Amino acid sequence: MGRLSYHIGRLSEEEEIRFGFSDALSRSVDERIMLGLVRIKIPVMDDRAYRIFSTMEDYRRWAATMLPRYLGYYRDD
Repeated sequence: MGRLSYHIGRLSEEEEIRFGFSDALSRSVDERIMLGLVRIKIPVMDDRAYRIFSTMEDYRRWAATMLPRYLGYYRDD
């Protein structure tokens, strides 16, 4: 992260937006990627390196019964 910017007092909304953009543009691509990705643990999905299913239907049945609904692996039949 390149330069240091300092401002005394409150920024206007437009100044804040400009500051945010200039701050983001001063970063390298690697820094943008590092700051843009958030690592999270996904329950059940992360507890094994891989799983093998005979059919897609087997996978869908497993996902519907084993994964939390908020992950989006469910079907409304």
